[in-house]
Amino acid sequence: MKAVIIDDDTEFTKQLKTYLNQTFQDIQMDTYISFCNDIYTKEYDCVFLDVMLKEGESFEYGMNISKLYPHTIIVYISSVDHFVYESYQQNTFFFIRKSHFNEDYQNFVKKYQKMHLRIQEEISFIIKGVHIHIKQQDIIYVESLRNQIIIHTPIQTYTSYQTLKQTYQELNHHNFYKFNNHIIINLDYVVSIQKQHIELIKQICIPFTRGSKKTFMQRYMHYRSQRIWNG
Repeated sequence: MKAVIIDDDTEFTKQLKTYLNQTFQDIQMDTYISFCNDIYTKEYDCVFLDVMLKEGESFEYGMNISKLYPHTIIVYISSVDHFVYESYQQNTFFFIRKSHFNEDYQNFVKKYQKMHLRIQEEISFIIKGVHIHIKQQDIIYVESLRNQIIIHTPIQTYTSYQTLKQTYQELNHHNFYKFNNHIIINLDYVVSIQKQHIELIKQICIPFTRGSKKTFMQRYMHYRSQRIWNG
C-alpha cells in the first residue's frame, strides 16, 4: 500500500503510522502537516485527510483527488464527530473519529480487506466473438443502444450484443445502479450531483429526467452511508 497522511496533529499522525505499519506489509507512507499541490502529482492507494486543516477546504481536496485518481480511497479523520455526515456527500471510503480511534481503525481494516475481495469481481462479455473479462470496478457506466450495450471504462469502451437487463443481473448491485432502461451507473465513480445532472469522472454527465433525481438521491445517500461504515 502507498499511503499519505495529511494532518497537523503530529501525535495522531505518529499513532496512525504505527498502526498502519503493524497492519500492512511493505507500506510506503508520506506525511504532511498541511495540504500542498505536490500531493496531486502522486497516485496513492489511500489518503488519510484531516477535515480540520487550517485551509478549511479538506472536502474539496478530497474531491479533487477522487477526480484525478478514481481508485484512490479517501479516509477522513477528525476530532469532531459530526463531520462524518458531511463526508456522505463525498467519495469517502471511511471516516475515522479520533475519539473512537481504536474501534474505527479496526473497522477500516476490515472494510479495506473486504474491498480487496470485491474489486477482484469480473464480468464477462462477448466482444467481436471473443469472451472478454472486465473487472467490475473498472466500469464507469453501461449504456444501451438498440440491441447493443456500450461498456465505458477509464481506458476504453467495449460494445457487446446483449441486453441491459441481463448485464445488470450480472453486476454487483452494491455499487451499480440502474438509472433507467438505458443506463447503469457505477456509484463509485460519482464525482458530484448537480441540479440537472450527475457528474461522473472524466467529466461525464448523466442528465436527470423528470422524477429521476429524488429516487437517485435516495439510493445514492443509502449507498454512501453503507459504503462508509460497511464497505
